[in-house]
Amino acid sequence: MGTRRLTGEEKTLSVILTATYSSQHVQRQMEASLKLAPLEIILVSAANLLGELPDSIVAGCSVHGVDHLASPFSARAIGAAQARGDILLFLGEDRFYPVSSLQRFLCPLHYQQVDLMLSEEVVRERGRQRTELVRGISQLLNEGYGHPEWREASLVDTPHAFTKKVLSKIPAEELAHPAQAFRKLLSSGILIRTMPMEPLQEWVPFQPELLGACLSELSIWEQAVIEEQVAAFSCLPIRGGLEDGQRKREVAEQFAQQRGRTPLHQVKQWGKWPLRSTKHYGEDRLSVIIPACNEERTIGNVLREVLQLAPAEIIVVVNGSCDQTARIAREHGVTTVEIAEPLGVDTGRAVGASLARGDILLFVDADFVIPAMDLYPFVRACQHHVEVALNDQRRFLSGVPSRDGVLTARQALNAAINRKGLGPGSMLVVPFALRRESFAPIGWQLLTCPPKAQAAAALAGLDIRLVHEVDSFVRNRIRPAKNLAASGRSLAFQQILGDHIEAFQLLAESGVKIWKQSVKAGW
Repeated sequence: MGTRRLTGEEKTLSVILTATYSSQHVQRQMEASLKLAPLEIILVSAANLLGELPDSIVAGCSVHGVDHLASPFSARAIGAAQARGDILLFLGEDRFYPVSSLQRFLCPLHYQQVDLMLSEEVVRERGRQRTELVRGISQLLNEGYGHPEWREASLVDTPHAFTKKVLSKIPAEELAHPAQAFRKLLSSGILIRTMPMEPLQEWVPFQPELLGACLSELSIWEQAVIEEQVAAFSCLPIRGGLEDGQRKREVAEQFAQQRGRTPLHQVKQWGKWPLRSTKHYGEDRLSVIIPACNEERTIGNVLREVLQLAPAEIIVVVNGSCDQTARIAREHGVTTVEIAEPLGVDTGRAVGASLARGDILLFVDADFVIPAMDLYPFVRACQHHVEVALNDQRRFLSGVPSRDGVLTARQALNAAINRKGLGPGSMLVVPFALRRESFAPIGWQLLTCPPKAQAAAALAGLDIRLVHEVDSFVRNRIRPAKNLAASGRSLAFQQILGDHIEAFQLLAESGVKIWKQSVKAGW
């Protein structure tokens, strides 16, 4: 190809296109690329697609056929190694962009000292749900890197562009693993900038082999992105160095090891609610676990609703309380475990589960009341051998921005554990229920970190379902010290994001590519 340059500029441009499962998008991508006046257009294609390329593409591009592409990212590395331009622009196979947007995207590389340009998603409607859940994994990683301002921008997504300086920091072949390459670039001293990019809505590439999937499925593209990103979490500090909610994890471990006995001499246990079966649950016995800390105003009403379920036992784990919570629980005749020190977030659930003897364990909180009729479906689902029964909150999230970090993290984790259909469903949220026989082998102590427990349940092959809708957003009590912050991230926000990073680190450590496994059918 003859040399083409942006008028008046010394820097030359190489555009890298890829075709892994189809070449239908290439013609339009090449037409847009030519309007950028590049030095060259490089097309890296699966060898079996070469025969279907029009002559105009073969004449207009430097075409490289590859017999076996290990992943959709491998082609980018090959193209980068061949590029001669001062700037390399990578366009994907899933979206088209206006030429004017691409020109604006490249300007900082031409006119400023920027070395790497990454694209962000454009969000116009408040509450619009993200269509590509795996992008949320990049957002969580950027939080762990200490760059929340980059949102979901990453080398995994396209378009992205960089100067040759980037290839002096990492060899081109490392672009085959973009998440790891990006991590290395963070410490290289290069200047990174992001820009919102909105694709053309009227032109969407047809890529059924690469991108096609039903609501509960992961496409080949999503599987490849998850595999790349999960590996990067193992390089972060534990929990990304984020707040842990002052959890006393060692206490949860002690209770789990004692298998139903209170292990600490400073723990008081009052009452032994008699284990019994009722007509509601057949052969199954129901245990209800309620952690509580200074909830004297609500615990009585919470117990009133729970008692209507006629459970085999109710265990209230009172920790760090200085009010009458424990007295009120005792007066209701339930098993009351008193621990003087605060256990921290979610640890009471793990303690209560370790003491419980029922076949089905239902978890509720003490700070807001849920009617018994809204609790019963979670128990019923476990009767029908659902092993983890979750609260479906999707209907109550219409006012939550699609870039909300907590919502995004929950959706991203479910995609990574191959439970995409769960949406934002999470063990963070009560009520939820478990089957003892299924979860006990995993370890009750994992309940101290609910997202990690959910990931562990998926790795163990448990059947995880959304079974009923309860609006816990409206009912849940706001604690200013935890939920609000004068500046930056609140403690609750940091803790929840840290929980999800911890869950992803479990996935990375397990070595199990759960995102490529089949998922159980419905009940």
